Amino acid sequence: MNRNVIESGRFSNPDSEALYGNCWPGEYEIQQKYKTGLQCGGCSFYAPFNSDWGLCCNPNSRHQLETVFEHFTCTVHVNEGWEHHSFCENSYYY
Repeated sequence: MNRNVIESGRFSNPDSEALYGNCWPGEYEIQQKYKTGLQCGGCSFYAPFNSDWGLCCNPNSRHQLETVFEHFTCTVHVNEGWEHHSFCENSYYY
């Protein structure tokens, strides 16, 4: 039986959780984005569930439709800040 369940308090994909836990081994670009604060909580395509977890809504992300930690990051991060999110790449909030 197929069940669609939204995870709102943990990673929905164990592979993504492992990437975060191991600091993106071999992915220097993502490591640098993370270190400079370009994390999911500030991405235009992040839909927060609560203070720590949200949904990646970026159609270009390998993590699209995954529940991710707000301090996670990926190569297609669209910086919009940690407030309102427009879910587009051409935001006026930059």
